[in-house]
Amino acid sequence: MSTLPTEKGHTASPSSSLSRILHRVPKAVVVVLLFSLVLVLTVGILAMLPETPRVPVAAVVVIDAGHGAHDPGAIVAGVQEKDVNLSLSLRIQSKAESLTNIQVILTRTTDTYPSLLERLALAEAVGARLYVSIHANYYSDSRICGVETWIDSNAGAESLRLAREVQRALVAATGAADRGVQRQTLYLRHTSLPTALVEVGYLSCPVERTKLLDPAYQERIAAGILAGILSFLDR
Repeated sequence: MSTLPTEKGHTASPSSSLSRILHRVPKAVVVVLLFSLVLVLTVGILAMLPETPRVPVAAVVVIDAGHGAHDPGAIVAGVQEKDVNLSLSLRIQSKAESLTNIQVILTRTTDTYPSLLERLALAEAVGARLYVSIHANYYSDSRICGVETWIDSNAGAESLRLAREVQRALVAATGAADRGVQRQTLYLRHTSLPTALVEVGYLSCPVERTKLLDPAYQERIAAGILAGILSFLDR
């Protein structure tokens, strides 16, 4: 082993020389140096590890099938609105099951009647990003047909944006007449969530009533509403 000359002319091994040098360095400096070395090594090791894939967080969306149980909604030629609303809501939930970025929760899955405030309370309790209520329309003039989306008279910008996205996508999916987004006083005012009430067509319009009972057309409605919700969430 080679040796190093000392100040007094004696020889010493490199290890003993290093020990003497370290002995002369203040302990605080040694601690800082060792900590820095450990930090550098740790960062280097972490950089070599494969990146952990990010798991997307699903947005919770509440879909409300309007009416239910003792409240049938509009009844035309034996067709009860509550049944159409529930069928469409279940289809929306089914379509969303294959998506990782959205979770659809229904206010009812059978012929029951949660109160209007209970429906909103559910949406708030599950941390929903938005609330959409599904309805079918009625008017005394059977020539009136088409799709329209409603928001509360005092609804804010987010509810208006949601309604516009759903209306646009629903019209595109179905080809139904576009009756636009409209305002009136609704129970939706009792929540701060973005909300909209979709009238998917007129049961009082014979042509539209036939379509609303067609499973294939119901699938198009469900796809359109879901597309509008996803568009809202993406912005």
